[in-house]
Amino acid sequence: MKNQSVTITKGELKELIENAVYKAINGQAVNYEIITENELSKRIGISKVTLGKYRKEGKIPFSQVGRSIRYDYKEVMETLKNK
Repeated sequence: MKNQSVTITKGELKELIENAVYKAINGQAVNYEIITENELSKRIGISKVTLGKYRKEGKIPFSQVGRSIRYDYKEVMETLKNK
C-alpha cells in the first residue's frame, strides 16, 4: 500500500476538529444540515453581522459549543418564514 498525502486548508482542518468535538460532546455524528455561520451567511445571502444581530434578538435558533456557533439550516429557514 502506497502512502498518500492530503492537503487541506486551515479552515477545513478547523471544521474537522470542531465536528469531532461536537461528536464527542453530543455522542453523535454531525448532521450536515448543522452548518457554520459562514455557510449560513452564504446560503441565505446575509452578512455575519446580521446573523449576530438576529442571534442577539432571538430571531434565529442556534447552538453554541465553546466559541463555535452552529445553525440547523432547516430550523433557521422555518423560523425566518414564520416571522
